[in-house]
Amino acid sequence: MSGATRRRLGRIGRGRRVMSQGGNRRWRLAAPLAVFALAFASVAIAAAAERPSRTEYVEHLEGICKPRAEATQVAMRGAKADLKAERLTVAASKFAKATKIFGGTVAKISTVPRPEADATKLGTWFTYLDRQESYLKQITTQLRAGRAIPAQRLTARFIHNGNLANNVVIAFGFNYCSFKFARYG
Repeated sequence: MSGATRRRLGRIGRGRRVMSQGGNRRWRLAAPLAVFALAFASVAIAAAAERPSRTEYVEHLEGICKPRAEATQVAMRGAKADLKAERLTVAASKFAKATKIFGGTVAKISTVPRPEADATKLGTWFTYLDRQESYLKQITTQLRAGRAIPAQRLTARFIHNGNLANNVVIAFGFNYCSFKFARYG
């Protein structure tokens, strides 16, 4: 064995020799990973620091929800009377407008950073809101097809689901972001 080979060999256990890959190779691989991990951790810490408090979150969402809740009231004005008079196509167009407004509201508020402590609760709330949007779409479809009874059943589910959504975030004290069926007719 030459001297250079002996220098590259190391001892493992009972006299066996193993070829060394060069001590620097491990560090050449580990150093970029360590830098990446450090950068990722600092971004995560910064993101956590940017999370709003519950009060800030509610204020921000209320600012988004207020004009859209008022637009929903305008779009749905007279919908109950249209349903009673069996003007289903007119009611369907009003529900379609409300669906578009509601879906846009949910899409917009779902992108707002959530308070860390309330992330699970708000995740449940957004699940209910997505279901609300689905019910509105189904109601619109049934009304366009001239099926008032299935639309009424879906409306009952829509109301129930809205109440469940309100129960999840009752501690937040939402006004315009909470479900109020009076806005829909």
